[in-house]
Amino acid sequence: MNILMIGNSFSVDVSTYVHQIAESAGKEINIYVLYIGGCPIKRHYENILSGEKAYEFYINGNRNPSMWCSIQEGLKYTKYDYVTFQQVSTDSGDEKSFYPELPLLLKEVRKFTDAKFVLHMTWSYGKYYEHQKYGKNPLDQDAMDNDIFHAYDVVSKEVNIPFVIPSGKAVQQARLVYGDELNRDGFHLNERGRTLTGYVLAYYFLGKDIDVSKFRPIGHSYDDVTPPVDQKELPTLSKIAKEVLKGGLLHG
Repeated sequence: MNILMIGNSFSVDVSTYVHQIAESAGKEINIYVLYIGGCPIKRHYENILSGEKAYEFYINGNRNPSMWCSIQEGLKYTKYDYVTFQQVSTDSGDEKSFYPELPLLLKEVRKFTDAKFVLHMTWSYGKYYEHQKYGKNPLDQDAMDNDIFHAYDVVSKEVNIPFVIPSGKAVQQARLVYGDELNRDGFHLNERGRTLTGYVLAYYFLGKDIDVSKFRPIGHSYDDVTPPVDQKELPTLSKIAKEVLKGGLLHG
């Protein structure tokens, strides 16, 4: 199975461990990311029109330092089963920010692939992170969650993409267990968050019945000093991922 994420750093976060999780279950997912930091849908649309080679290309959690490409080149790299889209995190709670570019982007991407389209839901920021829309000390995390959940629900219906990967809901649920300890800087995911959302994507595309008991995250996925999550946490993170996917699996 081949998946392309047209996104930004949040796509890199969630895709880091997907290949390894699938491999541990005897399955294959190759996951690719067209990456520009902080890239909104509007810019993706502008880039596909211009053909600009503006994207770094990640393959199975690893950046290919020799490859800078356009969206068109990324789409031609291999045959994809799924292509995912997401809004930049600062605008993910505003359904109006998806327009008019998202439907236009989908139309352009469809010229290059017959893959199924999927929306990828982002997550709210840590309460300690300052954000002008949601305030600070503490940030209104619940309001941001509600806005994001509402926006992706509305947009998915309006653009006729019934499949939404609920990474944002998984992060919200994990905070009930771990507190505000899933981000490394207030918005990007730490090793715990990357592992959690890796489970979400693996279960989403392969089904919840796969046996991932042999999976062991390697850590150091965004710096040279941060180790993987403790193996004792893996069953809990896996369980949270399965819980948020109830009724929302692509397969299974």
